[in-house]
Amino acid sequence: MARLGAWRVDLDSMRLRWSPETVEIHEEHPDVAPTFEKALNYYPPEQRPIISRIFADCAESGRSFDEVVQMVTAKGNRLWVRCIGGAVRDDAGAIVAVEGAFQDISHLVAMRDETGALARRLRQTLENISDAFFLLDTQWRFSFLNTQAESLLGRLREELEGRSIWEEFPQAIGSQFEACYQEAVRGGRSVRFQEYYPPLAAWFDVDAYPTPEGLAVYFRDISRRRQAEEEVRISNERFLLVAQATNDVIWDWDLIGDTLWWNENFKTMFGYDPAEVEPGAASWKSRIHPDDAARVIESIHAVIDGTEKTWVSEYRFLHRDGHALSIMDRGSVIRDESGRAVRMVGSMLNVSPQRELEGRLRQAQKLEAMGQLTGGVAHDFNNLLTVIAGSAELLCEALESGQESRHLAEMISTAAQRGADLTSRLLAFGRKQPLQPQLLDLGSLIAGMHTMLVRTLGEHIDVEVDQPEGLWPVEIDPALLESAVLNLAINARDAMSDGGRLTIGMANTTFDTSQAIAADVTPGQYVVLTVSDTGHGIEPELLSKVFEPFFTTKDVGKGSGLGLSMVYGFVKQSGGHLRLRSDVGHGTSVSLYFSRAKGTLGALLQNAARYAPEGGRESILIVEDDDLVRQHVSGLLGGLGYRVLQATSAAPALELLAANPDITLLFTDIVMPGGMNGVDLAKRARDFRPDLKVLFTSGYAENAVETDGRLDPGIDLLSKPYSRDRLAASLRKILQ
Repeated sequence: MARLGAWRVDLDSMRLRWSPETVEIHEEHPDVAPTFEKALNYYPPEQRPIISRIFADCAESGRSFDEVVQMVTAKGNRLWVRCIGGAVRDDAGAIVAVEGAFQDISHLVAMRDETGALARRLRQTLENISDAFFLLDTQWRFSFLNTQAESLLGRLREELEGRSIWEEFPQAIGSQFEACYQEAVRGGRSVRFQEYYPPLAAWFDVDAYPTPEGLAVYFRDISRRRQAEEEVRISNERFLLVAQATNDVIWDWDLIGDTLWWNENFKTMFGYDPAEVEPGAASWKSRIHPDDAARVIESIHAVIDGTEKTWVSEYRFLHRDGHALSIMDRGSVIRDESGRAVRMVGSMLNVSPQRELEGRLRQAQKLEAMGQLTGGVAHDFNNLLTVIAGSAELLCEALESGQESRHLAEMISTAAQRGADLTSRLLAFGRKQPLQPQLLDLGSLIAGMHTMLVRTLGEHIDVEVDQPEGLWPVEIDPALLESAVLNLAINARDAMSDGGRLTIGMANTTFDTSQAIAADVTPGQYVVLTVSDTGHGIEPELLSKVFEPFFTTKDVGKGSGLGLSMVYGFVKQSGGHLRLRSDVGHGTSVSLYFSRAKGTLGALLQNAARYAPEGGRESILIVEDDDLVRQHVSGLLGGLGYRVLQATSAAPALELLAANPDITLLFTDIVMPGGMNGVDLAKRARDFRPDLKVLFTSGYAENAVETDGRLDPGIDLLSKPYSRDRLAASLRKILQ
């Protein structure tokens, strides 16, 4: 079984004797007994000198041999054989023969060659792998390192092979390297770990496998990857910090997987928990206002499908409670190498406050334009109305009731009064109406209007006034407040044509800073007056227009569109705030907020009872540049018994005052030509006539006798147009 035979060559005859196994190895016939020379022919020519030399050396000196050579059998097969020989001596010690063993080791050589080839392939493989690799024996000595290991460790294999890893790399002792290597050997299982090695300033990803000879270690430098991971971690951390720090809603849309991430501000701003909404773009698309959805979705897909990198859109987004917020949305498109959009990152900014402020600015500009327009015509228009209304009043008194001419005069008077009301409302809307505020109890004033409201609204309207105790005092113009409440009541009546209930309520309230900013008022304490009805309500799309001048929902000829405009202008000019709520089919509620006044209430002023016009004998100087008005007023004052002097401007008026020391009162228009207005005239006159009484009049005199819309202290103003009764009452009040 060992393919081992014997042989012997007698030196005297040089004949070769083989054992049967040797014959079989040579693939010869058993009867063959070749000579030594013939036996050499079984070896290739290059092998024969070797066999001859070692045989001769043994035969001559007795030196034994053991040689591995190739031979060719009788059948032509090439084999590897092991030829062992030694000298045979006779009794005298002479060498008489050479004998030995002969073994076919072809399979052993083949195995050796295969093992060598395998070892070479393994070494080549280990050299060519991307990982660094080394082997440790059972004594923790390096037995092999590939080139990559030399590079990462910064040492040549000649320096490390045969040396202990702990001696060559002492800082690995006590680290995860030692712990994991020991664990792999002790437990007989592979271990994988990552660790930083300071001397090499590198992070390594290590796989350690136990072997019968020790430990096989694969490792790779992951410093760049760790740095990239750290940069990604820092970037993600920074992104999350920014997402948390900003007030914006941050979103991240994976276009390939259709997943949409929201930061926590999605809940803060819109009321939706990011964890509870749909995972994809539906969480965004389904909450866009229906009127904006098609436009917005089309615009974002146009950017995604195109080549642009940014997308910007402003639209309305629905809050969880149903109301819509104006949103400015910006997104950046991230594309792959082919240009395909794979991701979008963006932010949503709530611009509702800005849009509301812009709306208020437009409204303020509209008010300013209306005020300028009204102011431009109010002076001359009110001059004309003063003459028309006054003349009509005199005609009505002069003509008997029932006459056609008396009826015409009354129509003229009514039309003039409507014109005056129209101008007054325009001035109130434009916040140009001079206010004469008084400290008053809002509850008492409104309660005093109850009877008038019942009579005005009719029996089909129930009027309820809720007058709570402890209302704070307010300082407002009572006449204009009554006019505002009456306007609201009339609007409510018109909204309840089939009957209903009008409720007027009052309460104390407070605006903090955020509420005040939203309401465009100063933070502080307010008294709120609310007028509510049970009428048909106002359509939502009309709510933003109801305070515009000349806008009305009533039929043609049934409303001027200035009632709510007047209320709005009066409240704003008084430093207050107005809020309107309406529910179609259920009614409308208008709330007026007025600042709490400083001070305490004294006796409330009651409306003066009407008396017959009272005149006097004093001398009055009329200063009026409009001839018709001057002549009309002179006639009225003369009819009341006063001595009247006239002037068309300030200069002749000063001359008349100097020449007539008996003039008791100066009745002057504020707006006059000549470079000196009525206020300047009064100041100059009082320089030499400190006791002179003054009554101002004007159809429109912005800023001349007022500050922030309120009459300056000590100023008495009779606004045009005025009746004879009002003129007479104003004069007597000042003169007495």
